[in-house]
Amino acid sequence: MKKFRTEKGNFEKLGVTICEACVNIAVENKTLRPLVLELFDKKSLHRLASVHFPASSRLGDVCAMKIYDLDPEQYAYRLRLGNNEFVDPYAVETVGNEKFGRRKMYGLFKTDDFSFKYKNPETPWNEELFYLLNVRAFTKDKSARVNNPGTFSALSQKASYLKNLGITSVILQPVYDFNETMTDGISGEKRLNLWGYAEGNFFAPKQSYSCGHPGIEFKETVDKLHSFKIGVIMQFYFPPDIRESFITECIRYWVLNYRIDGVWLMGYSLPLKNIASDPLLKGIKVLVTDVDADNIYGEAVPDRKNIGILNDSFMYDSRKYLKGDEDMLGAFSRHILNNPEKCATVNYITNYYGFTLNDLVSYERKHNEDNGENNADGSDYNYSWNCGAEGKSRRKAVITLRHSQIRNAFTFLLLSQGTPMLRAGDEFLNSQNGNNNPYCQDNKISYINWDDLEKNKDIHEFVRELIAFRKDHPVFRSAVKKKMMDYISCGYPDASYHGEQAWAANFANYNRHFAVMYIGLYEKMNNGGRDDDFYVAYNMHWMDHRFHPPKPPKNKVWKKIMSTDEGFCKTPKELSEGEIPVSSRSTVVLKAVEVLKDKRS
Repeated sequence: MKKFRTEKGNFEKLGVTICEACVNIAVENKTLRPLVLELFDKKSLHRLASVHFPASSRLGDVCAMKIYDLDPEQYAYRLRLGNNEFVDPYAVETVGNEKFGRRKMYGLFKTDDFSFKYKNPETPWNEELFYLLNVRAFTKDKSARVNNPGTFSALSQKASYLKNLGITSVILQPVYDFNETMTDGISGEKRLNLWGYAEGNFFAPKQSYSCGHPGIEFKETVDKLHSFKIGVIMQFYFPPDIRESFITECIRYWVLNYRIDGVWLMGYSLPLKNIASDPLLKGIKVLVTDVDADNIYGEAVPDRKNIGILNDSFMYDSRKYLKGDEDMLGAFSRHILNNPEKCATVNYITNYYGFTLNDLVSYERKHNEDNGENNADGSDYNYSWNCGAEGKSRRKAVITLRHSQIRNAFTFLLLSQGTPMLRAGDEFLNSQNGNNNPYCQDNKISYINWDDLEKNKDIHEFVRELIAFRKDHPVFRSAVKKKMMDYISCGYPDASYHGEQAWAANFANYNRHFAVMYIGLYEKMNNGGRDDDFYVAYNMHWMDHRFHPPKPPKNKVWKKIMSTDEGFCKTPKELSEGEIPVSSRSTVVLKAVEVLKDKRS
């Protein structure tokens, strides 16, 4: 075996550092056993040398060594303590696990050389539209019609689709090199974890999501998405034994080296206060399930929000209201205007856990039998309604109702304040056949079926139009919280609640219908003008109701521009006798249109 000259190394930076004359490697070693660096041929992975850390290489729990005459392009490496070999937790790229489900990992010394062409989009929270996806499942099905399905490259091939839909940032389930192999606790059977919430090498992009060069390919994908002004947010799951300083180092590394735009943090002992106040991380978005904003920011309001709270309560309350549960008007009406001062709120109807949107209106019970856990896994509380038939149905009335409910759900989400998040495939009715927890389904249950895009193009087009409508009208995505007051003395509050009669909202527990009016004078458009006025009537009752909107501002009339049972109107329809019928389980949007402009046109 080849011999190398070594000496005590630099302890300051853990992991590998390529120097001009040597390679420095610093590793945490909590034991007193000698640490050995095992070197392998990068291509064949045959063992070539064992290099012992010098006796003088320890400081505290860190061992550091400088190695001379080592060509970093030639070797892969592992570390050994006694008989236990492991990959350096700070390895920035790995090799040996090219195939999803097969893991025999080795670290690589040298990362790629890549120059980014495009800047981060830096989209404000109120202009964001998040799109949650799994890199492998998103394009693995042959219906995706991409080269190298299931990879970073395949994701980048869908950039134009995402842009056309109106997405501003993608949220990626773990793409660091997580360990997807697991053993079933009941049968002892080897299984795959598609989602990736597991131990892993947190500094290395996942090799099986690439065609052989994960570092370069992920950077190319980020750059391609940035060229479309689409941001990239990464999910990270950190187990309980991970140091808080490690978590901060990890996030800093991805921001500096891969130009990501944000992180979604999961796990325990997350150093949120440190991350939120870190000057380097001030420009990224940090998504978490819960946070005490006062503990992080004190009494001061931050100059710019960098933490977003994932709003499960919006999801569950919206689902209950969608299916017509009793006593939901109060909670739902608060959600659609919720816009916290210190943190952003991230709203969604579906998330990676639970039903897809199509399954939410098609199944009343979870169907997780294929997971091999006797249907005991996954949540039993889906707050779903199958619209009259469990699972797939050919009954026209059932299909029509389901499609209307889906349009209602998207309207709830996209006409609410806060930042909306869509689940990939919901916009064209992707289904998981009632499985609400397919974490172990590396197959068609989890894969997005892109043929559904053509089959359900009416729903897709409705969603695309609704997203564009939201972007065009800042009254539905205000940068600040609605005050529900007339603070500019225009005669109307910025937002107000109504019942069937104007100015008379009735949130009684038995009611399932109400309306919200938005006044455009409070919101500035990109062209410098003021937004339009809108009235949105929600009716999740199984009976029709007639609403009487407030009198619109001077020289304007209310016209119907959209309903969830018909879609967007090609020609807006003026109200008859100052009232608007809203059919059962539907939403209607009115716009105040100037009379004089109408006559001239």
